[in-house]
Amino acid sequence: MSEFDFKPKRKIKDSSIKSQRQLKVGEELRYLISNVLLKETFYDEYINNNNITITEVNISPDLKNAKIFIMPLGGKNQLEVVDSLNKVSGRIKKLISSNINLRQMPKLNFKIDKSFENAQNIENILKNIKK
Repeated sequence: MSEFDFKPKRKIKDSSIKSQRQLKVGEELRYLISNVLLKETFYDEYINNNNITITEVNISPDLKNAKIFIMPLGGKNQLEVVDSLNKVSGRIKKLISSNINLRQMPKLNFKIDKSFENAQNIENILKNIKK
């Protein structure tokens, strides 16, 4: 073996690193879905009676699946709101499809955003440490 043998490092795919395209499409979906929720009537009491915040949209690398993280204002009726949004996801998908330039619209999957709860837990732990 010569001293100049070189083995290139293999690239390891890290799913936590998002491509520029994923970030751009995610932000566009977040904007369009929030406008649809604001302007459209879904004839569902949980969607119409709650102010829903879309905190983040994670889109898969192939742009076929999107996880939309939501939080109802005040954190009330979380499960009911998520269930209602998942039931009308087909209609939401249809309403936003004309406003976004994608070959295939991603499947929308709504989930509760736990980051607020996690941040509160960390804050409580840090307060208890200081005491």
